Amino acid sequence: MNYISEDFHYHYIPSYTLYVQSNLHSDHIIVLGPDNDVLVNMVYSNESPTPEATKILGLPFEQVYISLPHQNLLWVPTEVFEPGDLALYTEHFLDPRIERVAFKEIEGHGITALYQFDSMLENRWHNAFPHAQLFPTFLPVIKNAVNRNNQESEVLGIHIYDTLADIFLLVNNEIRLYNTFEIQTPDDLSFYVLSIIKNFGLHGSIPKILLSGASKDSEWGDRLAYYTSQVEEVQSTAVWKTENEEVKESIAELNILVDLTLCE
Repeated sequence: MNYISEDFHYHYIPSYTLYVQSNLHSDHIIVLGPDNDVLVNMVYSNESPTPEATKILGLPFEQVYISLPHQNLLWVPTEVFEPGDLALYTEHFLDPRIERVAFKEIEGHGITALYQFDSMLENRWHNAFPHAQLFPTFLPVIKNAVNRNNQESEVLGIHIYDTLADIFLLVNNEIRLYNTFEIQTPDDLSFYVLSIIKNFGLHGSIPKILLSGASKDSEWGDRLAYYTSQVEEVQSTAVWKTENEEVKESIAELNILVDLTLCE
């Protein structure tokens, strides 16, 4: 998709915000105006970006939020985690260099996430926007989920992106599990969901499943309905506005991109 609104004006760039969702294969970029109106919406292969996308990414945006898939993810109790002890955890990461391990405390939940990005992907965006804020995929997903004040005793969360699924379990709104799995088909997703149900002793139907990155009417939502009476699509905390129906459809599944501001 290659959409540029008639209301997009280069001399207003300082007032615009650039959002990027990038992976190893493609980029989805959004430019928002001051009133959350979508001025640019582009999706393209990052091996061959369109001339229009290249031009947009060369503009001097002052506010830039970028979501990248995490390459490794490790959860550590906050009470025992010390930034100076990162060397204790490097064996769990593809790149064992301490400077390549980032961390973020999940406030109010007593855990700290340690993670890495793919180095080429991270360097690409750091070079393009040195001042940009880079966030791992899991962060807005989990923050959105725990901020919902779920009333159910057990909530399973699924976030679909690229060929991956982030699956997490909340018990009394406490994070008990968060893992990333490769999936190609709904059968793959079922395998991991059933494994979690068995390993955590979740008897009967799960009270609620949160789904993001896909519609509950999608093949993913249809499959998850086997395990619960309530599949709920995650709603973002902000609304991006557009009158273009094709753009609405394109951004409908980008809830985590909308919620990157939760992660500041």
